[in-house]
Amino acid sequence: MSENKIRNEIHVFINGAEHRISGEKAFLPLAQYLRYHSSLPGTKVVCAEGDCGACTVLSAKLENNTWSEFQAINSCIAPMYLFDMGSLVTVEGLSEQENLSEVQNKMREFHGGQCGYCTPGMVCSLSSLAEKSACSGKAITEKKARNFLTGNLCRCTGYEPILAAATNLDLSKWKSLSDKYLTDSQKNQFRPLASDSLMIEAGAKKFTAPANFQVATEQKSKSPQTRLVAGATDLGVLHNKGKAFMDDVMSLHKITDTNEIKMTADGVWVGARVTLTALENFLEDKLPELSRLLRIFASPQIKNQATLVGNVMNGSPIGDSIPALLALDAEVHLQSTKGLRKVALPKFYKAYKVFDVTADEIATGILIPVPGPEWKSKFFKVSLRKDLDISAVTFAALLKVDGNTISDARIAMGGVGPTVVRLSEIESAMKGQAFSEDTFARMGEKVRTLIKPISDLRATDEYRLKVAENLFKKCHIELQQEMTACP
Repeated sequence: MSENKIRNEIHVFINGAEHRISGEKAFLPLAQYLRYHSSLPGTKVVCAEGDCGACTVLSAKLENNTWSEFQAINSCIAPMYLFDMGSLVTVEGLSEQENLSEVQNKMREFHGGQCGYCTPGMVCSLSSLAEKSACSGKAITEKKARNFLTGNLCRCTGYEPILAAATNLDLSKWKSLSDKYLTDSQKNQFRPLASDSLMIEAGAKKFTAPANFQVATEQKSKSPQTRLVAGATDLGVLHNKGKAFMDDVMSLHKITDTNEIKMTADGVWVGARVTLTALENFLEDKLPELSRLLRIFASPQIKNQATLVGNVMNGSPIGDSIPALLALDAEVHLQSTKGLRKVALPKFYKAYKVFDVTADEIATGILIPVPGPEWKSKFFKVSLRKDLDISAVTFAALLKVDGNTISDARIAMGGVGPTVVRLSEIESAMKGQAFSEDTFARMGEKVRTLIKPISDLRATDEYRLKVAENLFKKCHIELQQEMTACP
């Protein structure tokens, strides 16, 4: 890493004040740094898993000399080092010269305040909604308020007062957080730091953020045990619970190409650092069924940090995005000092947590082909709650229908074995069959003989078998309705 300037501290603004953080403090979860080293105890920690939302704060980042918008994130699972060249706003930073913000006033006026643990995070989530709505000029509906609050679980006072506070916000009174905290002065302070690499060490802990892929692959080749971390929405939980530790990690957030999402001749290119929120918005008119699935992937706080590549490389057998990506024939791009390697996702998963990736390779992104209009798609997630829950079973179907005949099929499922699987036997059996209720019912019966789900805390094996069968019927019903409704 000698070719680049190497910093051993991160630079971040918190409520407008610059912080330079190095050593052990850089490895703390953001919430702990705020509470114990910044005298900002308004941010609470309850679950330490990114589930309850009590730790919600607002985050913006400087990328390509442009500030992103402020978004709500969970501060309990995100390590401090991920916020280099960023700007953070906590509940203490929302007020204006000791006057409450419009969100805080409305929560008070409509009696939406919870206990002292959950109110600050809820106020931050609603502030994210107010900031976005004021910028777009769009009114706040109850549905939009519910969506922005899905990551804040506590409802001590009931839903109605909170929703009333949200829908009665006077956006003309909202003081823009971007205008207040994302200034040219801050940008000028950060600009000389943009090309720096980062290396922070504290005892046995080591964090690096290379400035380009060449440096990153060279470092990974020398230290294959180093783990890649993106949003830390999964690794952060494991770290907090003592099941896996982020003591030797690398982030790609200094490499601007990793934030790129674009349409190419071969499909949608999704860089390694593209968040699920950004992807959901980008795919709305390109792969609308995948965009719809991402809406219920997780809470806004999680999706604003989590990445598609992180979900794929984590390789959970219940990973929400993976069945859809398998059915779409997506491919993951892996870079090492030996060059670029492309692996079709259906061949990537070998066994439980065993992937076609070598220790010295770095995932740079994923290419998602966009099927033509002759293909019909349905992606399902089944969980105990609609929002903010881990899946029991996931399902993806991509079908080419000619007239009333299925000429081609791609089917994938998760939660039914040690890995997400492409069901090649089902695909072969569906080809040439009528697009009918009977065909899908028979395929549902057949799938029960091919999958081997287990019983765990989320569902029994028999439940998963029945759900898998029923999802084929659901797929036919919804596609039939859509095809009938088409002019």
